[in-house]
Amino acid sequence: MTATTAAPGASGGAGMVADRAWADYQQTLAEARERAMASHWANTPQMRAQAQYYIAMLQAFGFNLYMAPRQAYPTFFSHTIFTPVEYAWGAPCPDFRYHWTAIDGARTYRIWGKRGQTRWLDIQAQRGWWGDADQVNLGNWDFDDFAIEPDGSFEIVASATPQPGNWMTLDPTARNTCLLARDVWDDWERNEGATLHIECIDRRADDSVLLSEAQVAERLGKIARQTIYSVDWYQNMSDQTLAGAGATNTLWLPDVSVTNNGGNPRAVYIKGIYDLADDEALVIECELPDCKYWSLMLADPWFQTTDYRFHQSSLNDNQARRDSDGKVRLVVAGRDPGVPNWIDTAGLPRGLLMWRWYLAKSHPVPTTRLVKLADLRAALPADTPVHTPDQRSADLATRNRQISRRFGF
Repeated sequence: MTATTAAPGASGGAGMVADRAWADYQQTLAEARERAMASHWANTPQMRAQAQYYIAMLQAFGFNLYMAPRQAYPTFFSHTIFTPVEYAWGAPCPDFRYHWTAIDGARTYRIWGKRGQTRWLDIQAQRGWWGDADQVNLGNWDFDDFAIEPDGSFEIVASATPQPGNWMTLDPTARNTCLLARDVWDDWERNEGATLHIECIDRRADDSVLLSEAQVAERLGKIARQTIYSVDWYQNMSDQTLAGAGATNTLWLPDVSVTNNGGNPRAVYIKGIYDLADDEALVIECELPDCKYWSLMLADPWFQTTDYRFHQSSLNDNQARRDSDGKVRLVVAGRDPGVPNWIDTAGLPRGLLMWRWYLAKSHPVPTTRLVKLADLRAALPADTPVHTPDQRSADLATRNRQISRRFGF
């Protein structure tokens, strides 16, 4: 007689919750992959590879975001959601170091560390992550509005009830509060970033680091939902960007709330879809208003930021060269055009342009001009300097070193 083994959970006993959650997770994941691969954005072998990578990345991203956190034992993470090459959900900015944690709005937390010397350190609290069914922004705080010691150290209490000194108010009904700090590294060479630590100061003896079967099932469901949401949302946003701009290689200022799609309410995002042949370049020109910070970066149509550690795929207000008339002109191209303000497409001939204004007094939409690389010099001021291959190699080596220092690679 051959022995048989019942399938896990087949009897309706232990394991049924886990089995159903896993089956639902796999089904949703397969549907998300089908939608990404069937998209018109996945129209070349390289873009299909980008879509496939996106689905795989979202599983690791989702684990870090939903499965791993313990709200009674929080940690500010900076390597598990946004990194230069690996994790790039939502077009994270190349000039920011993000610090993220999940907490319970009904608890009390102590946040401490050192301010550092970056231009700006901002922390945002919201119910859930972007795309969650109950997501809503709860508030933003500029660390420079808190009392900071002469050596840069600080201590903040985050709670639902008022506290003396530095205090961040929490919503006690938001049991799944996300805290996201943006540390703005405008000067990659000299900035020293913030250090952030957090602890729950009303942790109970029965607060376990272990997850129950029901908790694991719930968190799997959230990873699945975030996966399919991310595919649909960002493909649709690329479609909307193209429709709003009216054509490729044109920038557009959306009239929508930025907090619904991963944005900071203190920022204005100007977007466009570039589409360049190998012998073409896009010249982007802009007047520069008084603002806290600006930058231009690239991403693919799923809002995965283009690698900025090994490629000059972004420039900010501290890095870009201004012309003698005070304007800035950036050149997007797949090949080095021999000018300082090159934005490298890094092998993706079609993708997203993202211009950020932070706390700007006005939000001009940069103008664009598509030219042949052979005619680029005629489209730029006569005094635009030549940037040699040796200079570019030195730039990229410096860029790699700077990013390695920022992330501790």
